[in-house]
Order: sequence, then C-alpha cells, then structure tokens
Amino acid sequence: MSTPGGPSWMCCSKASFLLWMGLVSICGAAVQAQQHPVVTTNYGKLRGVKVTLPNEILGPVEQYLGIPYALAPTGERRFQPPEPPMSWPGIRNATQFAPVCPQFLEDRFLLNDMLPVWFTANLDTVVTYVQEQSEDCLYMNIYVPTEDDIHDENGLKPVMVYIHGGSYMEGTGNMIDGSILASYGNVIVITINYRLGVLGESTDEEEEEEEEL
Repeated sequence: MSTPGGPSWMCCSKASFLLWMGLVSICGAAVQAQQHPVVTTNYGKLRGVKVTLPNEILGPVEQYLGIPYALAPTGERRFQPPEPPMSWPGIRNATQFAPVCPQFLEDRFLLNDMLPVWFTANLDTVVTYVQEQSEDCLYMNIYVPTEDDIHDENGLKPVMVYIHGGSYMEGTGNMIDGSILASYGNVIVITINYRLGVLGESTDEEEEEEEEL
C-alpha cells in the first residue's frame, strides 16, 4: 500500500486530476453548446445565443441576429430589387446585430415635424441603435421560443414578422427585442432592416410597381 506522497499515490493523483480536467472540459463544451445553439438553414449554419428572460413565467429564447436575407444592395445592385443571399461556408456567427441602413437623425426639429410622437419622444434611445450604418444592411433578427406547446402542430410554430416604422426615413429592426413576445406568445418573431430614404424609394415610373426593400 502506497503512502501519501509516494510514487503510486502521485500517479493516481495525476490521473484523477487529468480525469477531472477532462470532465470539466466536456461539461464546459456542453454548456457552451446549450448557450450558443447551432441551426442549419438553406444557406448555411448559424450560431445563435440562448437568452434567459428576467421573468419566471417566461422560458428562454434563442436569438439569431444579423442574418442576411438578401445580397448587399451596393454597387450595381443599388436601387435594384433585392436578390437572394449567397450561402456561406462553416458556421456563421449570429450573436450580434448587423449595421442599420443609412439615415440621418441630427436635425431633431425637422424630425419632430416628420415622424410620429412615439418615435420622436424616444429619439435619444433611437440614436443609440443607429450608430453603425452601412448600405449593406439587409439583415434580419430571429427570436425563437424554446419551450414546447401542446398546440404546436408537427413541432411548427407561427411566425410573426415585425416591420419597423419611421416614415421610410428612419429606424431599424434592431430596436425591437422580440424575445418577450416570442416566449410569451410561443411564436417565432422576426425583425428586419430595410432600405430607407432615397436608397429605398424609387422615383422611376417604370419601377413604381416593383417592391423594394
């Protein structure tokens, strides 16, 4: 029988330590997979984030943010109808919002005349969501409830698409957190960005009937 500090005891201790380290690594990977679920779409895989809501009656929600729903409307595609996005290799990280469409919020007095009261009353909050702007802005955010419902048919859930307001001049889908609605209503909530101002409104009579986003 080996004594503490002896060779056999040391080997056993090292083996136990390595075993525990291995178990910790496996558990850590499992927790990471639960917190950052990966789903497969028609265009490739997405890594989202699982968010716990601050209410005991609301279940967690999976968020998939900044997902392209069209090719970047830049260059020759500027002022043209949107085209389907290209597929991507590997796993696309969908844990952060994408840039918002170009807009101008500095002239507060003009905005007070143009936009609804509910929008201008919270203008300071709106500004925080539109700091990062780009013409490459056709992205959507998806909020998915994680709890099953006995009324779900074949595991399918209803989908609600929210299109933000702003008189086609201002705003972004990033402002709307669909997590609570998704969890409470057991629905998949989608918010989108779409082209605004001159980049989103065509003045060509031949194109008036074409819907542009």
